[in-house]
Amino acid sequence: MGRRKQASLPPEEEAIILANVAERAERYDDMVEYMKDRVKAGKALSREEREMLAAAFKEEADKEKNAALTSGYLTKVRLELQGLCIQILELIEGILLPKAENGEPMVFYKKLQADYYRYLAEFLEGDGHKEAVASAIEVYADATAEAERHLMVTHPVRLGLALNYAVFQQVIRKDDSSAVRIAKVASSISFVIFTKQSKTLRTAQKPSEACTGPVRMHICRLCGLLKACHRKL
Repeated sequence: MGRRKQASLPPEEEAIILANVAERAERYDDMVEYMKDRVKAGKALSREEREMLAAAFKEEADKEKNAALTSGYLTKVRLELQGLCIQILELIEGILLPKAENGEPMVFYKKLQADYYRYLAEFLEGDGHKEAVASAIEVYADATAEAERHLMVTHPVRLGLALNYAVFQQVIRKDDSSAVRIAKVASSISFVIFTKQSKTLRTAQKPSEACTGPVRMHICRLCGLLKACHRKL
């Protein structure tokens, strides 16, 4: 009898396994490619897979930014970073957003979309800069409205969105007043609720998502941004 063929993994599972391997090896350029394969496989991404997608592109973008600071080939590195931003924006706008459910998935993708327009605005000049800024403003506003409709004020994705929106206002638009307004609304309300829930669930074996590390981290960063902006005003 012939040897039975080993069943192959579904393409989306294979892509995630390879992306995990690439992440552990810190080969983020490979991780980006595997996560692109996962997105194109068609099925909706899980929360963990969404976070892997964001992490892959962020690590690769950070690597390109650092290279731009240390390299003599600034124009070449900027073109590579621009290409990376365009790649993820095409995935988000062409595949992920049209199929995203309302709530966390929609807010996550819109936040990611706005973040990469913000990255483009950091290094583009002239009309390209203006277009990236305008797109970021529009998408951050859409994401905020979606978050307000569907997510608790202490949801990590909503807090992360508020933080990045405030950073955009402060760093890209040089609008400290708007940054303060966004950060103050998000941090003040969420801090009160976070504190109450932390006291209520202090004896629980499994704290709720609202009391986990990411929430605390986002609130601390929002408060830090508020202090930085107040020193300038």
